[in-house]
Amino acid sequence: MKKSGADSPYVELVEIGVSLDLKLRRTQLAPPDIRKKALKIPYAAKIGKTKNITHDMAGTKLATVHMTKQNIAEMPQSKMKGSKRKDDGGESKVKKAKTESSEVVEEQAMDTS
Repeated sequence: MKKSGADSPYVELVEIGVSLDLKLRRTQLAPPDIRKKALKIPYAAKIGKTKNITHDMAGTKLATVHMTKQNIAEMPQSKMKGSKRKDDGGESKVKKAKTESSEVVEEQAMDTS
């Protein structure tokens, strides 16, 4: 920017890069048979629609996956801690230990009284 006598500075633009002068030379369309050949798209270049794939408003690709029905009864499942095997008496080891300790406390209370 160069200085000027006014409040706003003096701005001078300089061309940079390539300068093109374009002219429209064709004023007639080609005959229909030649135009049809020129605009023909080869069969190999055509993009076919892919099944089960869509795009949402944000442009994210969404797909539908088709699977066979799964039988949940046959699937291996993780064993829970509470589903441990029970002893001969039908009680789990933890319950058995609690009942034994409570019996010992009750016996001690009877002995002291």
